[in-house]
Amino acid sequence: MNNAITIDKCPLSGFKLKPNEIKSTSGSIIEYETEYVGKVRITQEAYQEINQIGNIRYLIAGICKNKTLQNQDPVLIDNDFIKKDYLKLKPPLEFAEKCNSFLKNLYHMGGKENHKFRMTSFEDFALAYSSPEEFTRIIDQLESDYFITIDNKTGTLEKHEFYFGLKLTNSGREEVEKDLPKIPMYGLINQNITTGNTEIDDQINHARELFFSENPTLEKMRSACETLSYVLEPIKDDLVNYFSQKDVKTFFQLVNSFDIRHNKDSTINLEYEEQLEWIFYTLLNTINAYTKLKLRTA
Repeated sequence: MNNAITIDKCPLSGFKLKPNEIKSTSGSIIEYETEYVGKVRITQEAYQEINQIGNIRYLIAGICKNKTLQNQDPVLIDNDFIKKDYLKLKPPLEFAEKCNSFLKNLYHMGGKENHKFRMTSFEDFALAYSSPEEFTRIIDQLESDYFITIDNKTGTLEKHEFYFGLKLTNSGREEVEKDLPKIPMYGLINQNITTGNTEIDDQINHARELFFSENPTLEKMRSACETLSYVLEPIKDDLVNYFSQKDVKTFFQLVNSFDIRHNKDSTINLEYEEQLEWIFYTLLNTINAYTKLKLRTA
């Protein structure tokens, strides 16, 4: 490690790093984890350059924080990443998108169970991919829209804002749930799918348990999709007896285009839970429809 570089603060938040937060400074990559921006992997070169990129560092802080919340591996922040590659992860760029991202984070962090939060503009900005100043405007907007309520808020001479008893309203929860699977899909969850093969039934039930476990990680969701894909693979040829050959071919092309089985050379990387939701419900609904049609025509 170059002794001329002093690793003493997080360049994404500006906060000093505590000794126990620094995980590794070996080679050319620095690794640390803080409660404000989560897990960070950054090259020495980018560590020195990141203060030159203005508000983009707040978008990158949001990427790190959200990957940590979703139990994903941190990205490697190098010079290409801070110049343009961060855009490949499609962080929210517009104000309205950041408001929506913050609402979703509140929802999944306990807001859907009516949990109250204590937040500050200078500590929690990464939850909204925003600067501390923009975070204040986001809170004001969401409160104005009555998506959140706040018991008490105070400011300081440094223009920092403290929020006490911040929570989602019913309207806030409904706004988030508009993007969640709709009611017919929830009915699919509870249906008893019986194929006549106990081993396959166990695989389907295992996949559902993984996917709908409390606080599922992306890896659990991926594993659930992978399990269902293995259930469907042996019956691929039989599906054409109940669906058109063209539809079956298109279906498998769509599903296989995503990185369910870690085939990253020719597939689309799965970065978001919405992608896995689409795959899971598509697979489960196909198995369900196939099983019912087969029993009806037996």
